[in-house]
Amino acid sequence: MTQDVLSAGKIPPAFLEKVIFRRTGAKRPEVLVMPAVGEDTTAIDVGGELLVATTDPITGAEEKAGWLAVKVAVNDIAASGAEPLCILVTLLLPESTSVRDLECIMDDVHQACIEENVTVAGGHSEVTPGLSHPIISVTALGRSRGRRILRSSGACVGDDIVVTKWAGMEGTSILVRDFRPVFSRVLGSEEMREAEELLNLISVSRDGRIAAENGATSCHDATEGGVLGAIYEVLEASGTGAVVYADEIPVLPVTVKVSEYTHIDPLKLISSGCLVITTPSGQNLCDIYRKAGINARVVGKITSDKREIIRRGRNLPLEAPGTDELWQARRYLEKLK
Repeated sequence: MTQDVLSAGKIPPAFLEKVIFRRTGAKRPEVLVMPAVGEDTTAIDVGGELLVATTDPITGAEEKAGWLAVKVAVNDIAASGAEPLCILVTLLLPESTSVRDLECIMDDVHQACIEENVTVAGGHSEVTPGLSHPIISVTALGRSRGRRILRSSGACVGDDIVVTKWAGMEGTSILVRDFRPVFSRVLGSEEMREAEELLNLISVSRDGRIAAENGATSCHDATEGGVLGAIYEVLEASGTGAVVYADEIPVLPVTVKVSEYTHIDPLKLISSGCLVITTPSGQNLCDIYRKAGINARVVGKITSDKREIIRRGRNLPLEAPGTDELWQARRYLEKLK
């Protein structure tokens, strides 16, 4: 009997439905949002406001991994329109880890928490045999505003699809930071600096709050699978289709250069900081974002069923995200070291 072998990256939606979502334990009425494709947070009714929770690991980055882990988890809370409050941190460390390595990780965690105004409320740490690099997992907790949360499943037929900032920012910065000697031969000094500093833009705390306050129907942070993967997950969660104008998705020139060098698609590259939003009035929301100093653009329309991308004049199917392009790029760059 043939066994299905999973590839690196997110578990495919078919296996999430078949294996994970059918094994979710006892049913509790307080749990208002159950696991589903595209839903990154749950909401729990504990009286008063809703408790919003999420969890995320960092596995594809080396430099500033602790900082990234906090930002990525807090982003999921912010994308729901909730207020982040605290985090729990799990550190699984290789046997070669030094005390100084641990200090560096926690310095980064501490700095990110200061920036996002959240507290480290607990967690777990251990040295784990068999690991080649640290695995950092962060659980973030927040509270709703007025008992309202934005879900990935809220997209409505006729809504515009809006994207904030630029696709592939996180992946660009991770690759350049982790492979500086390679990219120093490809990028100019100003491009290197720009790429490295893109990490400073990956928080969506302001993006999520603005969306929640200005009529958004759904929000989803573009992490693994990039912008196209995030849009697909919104459609899966909402049971809708979409026409996506791929050439309208904002991508910085330095990301284009990094993507071309590593032979990857920037629209499928991990993109924390890039929020995918659906709203009845996309241009109005974009204007509000621009007044707040945040780049935003309408990149598509929610439809009843058809899921397609229009890219360089070609109509292509919008498919489920596979392994993030970050891993393909890393494999290519490892050979050049």
